[in-house]
Amino acid sequence: MQIMEIPDVVEVQKHYNQPVIKDVKQELVNILDTYKLSDRIKPGDQIAITVGSRGIQNIVAMVQQVVEEVKKCGGIPFIIPAMGSHGGGTAEGQVEILESLGITEENIHAEIRATMSVVEVGTTEHGTPTYVDEYAFKADGIIVMNRIKKHTDHNNITESGLMKMMTIGLGKQKQAELVHSYGVWGLKNLIPANAKIVIEKQNIIVGIAIIENALDETAYLEAVRPEDILKREPDLYKIAEEYFPWLPFKTCDVLVIKEVGKNISGTGMDTNTIGRNGVWGDADVAKLYAAGQNELPSALIEHIVALDITEESHGNATGIGQADIISKRLYDKIDLQATYNNVITASFLDKGKIPLTVEDDKRAIQVALKTLNGLIRLEGKKTIDNVKMCIIKSTLHHGKMWVSRGLLTELKKNEEIEVIGEFKPLEFDKDGNLLEL
Repeated sequence: MQIMEIPDVVEVQKHYNQPVIKDVKQELVNILDTYKLSDRIKPGDQIAITVGSRGIQNIVAMVQQVVEEVKKCGGIPFIIPAMGSHGGGTAEGQVEILESLGITEENIHAEIRATMSVVEVGTTEHGTPTYVDEYAFKADGIIVMNRIKKHTDHNNITESGLMKMMTIGLGKQKQAELVHSYGVWGLKNLIPANAKIVIEKQNIIVGIAIIENALDETAYLEAVRPEDILKREPDLYKIAEEYFPWLPFKTCDVLVIKEVGKNISGTGMDTNTIGRNGVWGDADVAKLYAAGQNELPSALIEHIVALDITEESHGNATGIGQADIISKRLYDKIDLQATYNNVITASFLDKGKIPLTVEDDKRAIQVALKTLNGLIRLEGKKTIDNVKMCIIKSTLHHGKMWVSRGLLTELKKNEEIEVIGEFKPLEFDKDGNLLEL
């Protein structure tokens, strides 16, 4: 293959002016005191607290404080791993995921009760069954905790939040498989329908909504009454969308993502950031651009290169099919059983397809540059000066990027962008792996 010249890059930082909660424990004390948690928990009550698999900032501190608040009321708190089919679809695997997030019985001073067994508690308006984790079903009450953010598989007034936690989380793999078997329609319709049944049939003590800013910091916490969750969550989602870390450009030839992973996004790389969802029946950014609907903030990217996968993913590479090229070192870390279990449960098979795999990082970037054909236009020629290339650590990029000259020309128009240092070539080790920038 012809050796392709890789453009030099310069570091840039997008600055955000968004709120951040400095003391999440005190904020939880405040909102739960205002909520009057003690009115809903009696001494001796067994209270299940949901904890998912996502990498939520300050999750250990927040779980610790919720556990403490339940104990103040005389309740007996315990943790439910609420994460659908994650962890290989086993109770042991889900406990391991909690441990990787720092959620251990020693850290949170409460028992973790894990099972994949569920109890059918009702039927939705669509005629589908609603399931609840067996331990949660037997509890005297349930505290639902989750981050409110854009979903990676569909766009709706409710995407990933308290309703999803009550459906995919509490319903475990059985509910996840059922909802996902209906594709995008199931996500949009069955999640709120199932949440409604769970609220009616179970004693939901409170919903604790977590919203993060673009820097992955806790920006907002709210205690939502169970009877208000269905109508309140759409408003919370609008707040979360305002804080989402969109890439600050409209088009990009090559996006290099240094690491993907389940702790970063349910699909390894956030589909809203990259503008690709890999879901049949739901439009992605490329389709919308082609139809002349380019008002979405997602960028249109020709080639995506993924170089590595996080240890916290435990080999689950769900979403890797959204990339075009991956490195051999990433490929070697993929646990096909864990990945396929997740993909089959979700029913979106494209997310599990293995992209073009090349021997190292350097060659992966070179292949991406060599095969560009759709976006670069400069008198019919591709030149190193007009290539729009961007490198980010992950789709939780925190505004920090390394960009080529061709892309910097566009970014200079954005007053929120600061250029740091000078242009320099990418450096690789003896194995062809990209060195720290």
